[in-house]
This record gives sequence, C-alpha cells and structure tokens, in this order.
Amino acid sequence: MKPPKHVLQVVYLAVFLTTGMTTFAEEAETANTDYIMPNEMSRDDQKMLSEYTNRYDYCMGETSVAQMQVQDDPRHVVDFAMKKCATELENLNMEMTARNFDPNFRQGYIKRISNRSANQTLKIVMMGMARKQSAAAPEEKSQ
Repeated sequence: MKPPKHVLQVVYLAVFLTTGMTTFAEEAETANTDYIMPNEMSRDDQKMLSEYTNRYDYCMGETSVAQMQVQDDPRHVVDFAMKKCATELENLNMEMTARNFDPNFRQGYIKRISNRSANQTLKIVMMGMARKQSAAAPEEKSQ
C-alpha cells in the first residue's frame, strides 16, 4: 500500500529542512573560526581601516563646510554630510566583509566611526556658524 501524497510531501519537507539546518549550522560554526578578530589584524588591515576612517572624516569635513554656506541649521548640515559620505562607510563595510572581519567588530567599528565623526563635525559646524554670526553682528550694528 502506497502512503498518501501529502504524507510523502511532509516527510520530504522534514528531511530537507533538517538537512538544510544542519548544513547551515555547520557552515556558520566553521565560518566563525576564520573571522579576523581585532587582536589578529595585520598592519595592512590596520592601514586599510585608518585610510577609510580618514577618507570618511575628510568627506564629512569638506561636505559640511560647503553645506554651511547654504544651510543655517548645523544639524541639517551634518545630516546632509552623513548622507553624502555614507558610501565611504558602505565601502569600508564591504572591504571588512571581504577580508572576513568578525561581524560584531565590523559593525561596532563602523558605528563608532560614524558617531565620532558626526559629533566632531557638529562641533566644528556650530563653531563655524557662531563665528559667522558674530562677524555679521558688527556689520548690522554699524548700519
């Protein structure tokens, strides 16, 4: 006697899922041992991280200075710069993934770079706008 078709489908599905999960779990476990941890970085890895960080900081600074001329709110200036310079962080993420950096380290590193640069840029933009306003104030009084 042949089992009903739906019973065979359930059995095939169960076998497929079980096999797939085991294989996926084994691959994930194997991949974890190959990640580059922060204490295992080569000089080349450190240089690459430094170069991407410097490029992102430079992009943020240049974009913010240009945007200060057309925008009055420092938060909007920095937000614009972050959006324009996001490709630098995306490229860093791809490079770190290609080099097989630990995902937690990679995500944390990129988040720290983004936050530090945004805070630093915001301070610089606020000081620049304050200078701009104070320079404009004496001109208004003399008129």
